[in-house]
Amino acid sequence: PILNRIVNETSEQRAEPVPMGPAVELWKETEMAKTRTKYEKLREKIMSWEDKKTKKAKRNLHRTERGVEKTKLKALQSYTEDNERIEIIVASARAHAYERQMKEELKVKEKANLMRTSGRSPSTCL
Repeated sequence: PILNRIVNETSEQRAEPVPMGPAVELWKETEMAKTRTKYEKLREKIMSWEDKKTKKAKRNLHRTERGVEKTKLKALQSYTEDNERIEIIVASARAHAYERQMKEELKVKEKANLMRTSGRSPSTCL
């Protein structure tokens, strides 16, 4: 009975959050900011890739449009297919980047909650 009481008291003491809120919040916000900037850069890279490929497809269209009507139709069809392929790739890349960002932010939040409950600060904090 005494051992059970001691075990219960120590487990109850650990469950209470330690007053480290500001340090944990500061760490959490810096980690979230890092993640956001990382994925903003990735979105910019995706957009620049899309622009580059779209412009290239447009140039190819204009180059081949100078030919006969049959070639123009082929070029237009090729241009349409290129744009559809580019849009699929871009949509997939954006979705994948968004999922990875959400996972990383969730990890940061879970780590912050764990730090609040355990009372230990992260190695990068303070």
